[in-house]
Parts: sequence; C-alpha cells; structure tokens
Amino acid sequence: MEPDYRYPQVYTVGSDPNLTCYPAAVNPVLVPTLMKKRKDWQKTCTVMILILTFIILACLALGAFYLFQLHKKLDKIKQVQDDDGQQAKIVGPSEIKKAPEIVAHLTGMNFIKNSMTLVWDAMRDLAFTQGVSYSDGALIIKESGYYLIYSKVYFRGQECQSVTLLEQTVFKRTERYPKPIGLMKTRSSINCLGNSGEWSRDSFQSGIFNLSKGERIYVNVSNPSLVNFDQFNTFFGLHKV
Repeated sequence: MEPDYRYPQVYTVGSDPNLTCYPAAVNPVLVPTLMKKRKDWQKTCTVMILILTFIILACLALGAFYLFQLHKKLDKIKQVQDDDGQQAKIVGPSEIKKAPEIVAHLTGMNFIKNSMTLVWDAMRDLAFTQGVSYSDGALIIKESGYYLIYSKVYFRGQECQSVTLLEQTVFKRTERYPKPIGLMKTRSSINCLGNSGEWSRDSFQSGIFNLSKGERIYVNVSNPSLVNFDQFNTFFGLHKV
C-alpha cells in the first residue's frame, strides 16, 4: 500500500500505545456561497425575462386589436362616403335648380294718339317677357336689382326737312317720386344736304340701372308718326344682370 502524501506524516515520541503512527485526516468543509448567489441571480433573470415577454406579447395583442378596430372604422367611413356620393349623383342634379332669368324683349307695334309713349308687342314673333310684366307701353319690375336696358328706334320719312328733331328717351316712373325720371336720351337732327326725298335714321341706346320692385320703364319719342314699327328695326327690352 502506497503512502498517502496528501497529508503530512506525523511522528510521535514516547510510548503512548493509544497514538497511531498516522493521524486521522480532517476534510475541510467548503460553504457554497458563490454558487448559491449564482442560482438566485439566474432565477431572478428568468422571472424578469418572463415578465418582459408577457408585457411585449400583451402590447402586441393590444396593438393588433387597435389596428383591427381602426381598419373597421375606416371601412365604415369609406362605405358611408361612397353611399353619400352615389346618392348625390342620383339626386344632386334634380335638387339643384337654376333661378329663371329675368328678361324681356318687346317689338314695335304702335303709339298712343296724342302721346309720345310707344306701344309694344310683348307676345308675338320675337317678343316675350320672363320675370317682368308689360302694360300700356311699360315694363313693370317684379324683382329689385341691376338691369341692362336697351332701346332702338328706327325713324324714316318721305320728305327731308332739316328742322326735324329726333329724340328718344327712356323714362322710369316710381311711387317714390311724383314725376317721371329720365334714364337715357338720344337726340339728333336730319341733315338733308339738298336731298328732299326719303330719309331714315337709327337711334340706339343702352345702360345698366338699379331698379326697384314696382317701377315702370317706358320709351318716349319726339315724333311717333316717324317711327317704323317693324320688329327688326324698333325694339325695347331689359335683362337682369
């Protein structure tokens, strides 16, 4: 048997028979403090990792649920907009109604005896009224606003007389003033230049005026007997702008 050198040899001096030549070996006790700390740290890390993993999974689940709800809301909004647009396409044009124009065009017809006011045709051929009324040579305004008024009178005669004065005046009569108010006026005279035969002269005027409801617009001329009442030569009208 080989000697064990892990422990030093002890020799005794004396004759005590109870002592052996080799002392009993004493094994040192090692405290596993470091290993215990390592195991506790590993457990703590494992718990923290599990908690973080759970939090991440919960956040992902909530995010997916939020995106799903948002997608449903967007689909619902898009469907409502498509339905509204389709309905607007169907009923839109029928609901939008353009206001009718206010316009009138009168053609020459005659004149009142002993009066300088011209009488017009408001129904036949080129003549018509819309949004205004006609009575006794005057257009009657039904809606206040700005109006373009125009008047053309064609004068003609069999004999040329240089002293003949040709006038055309557009008047307005309103309840707020006792006398007629002149809006437009043209004046000219005949220049025969040695010609004593037939003659003709056009008189045209137009302008924009602010008219009120109930006001009457009419045309006076200086010599009604010299007016040619052909509908293409003499006419009177207005248009609301």
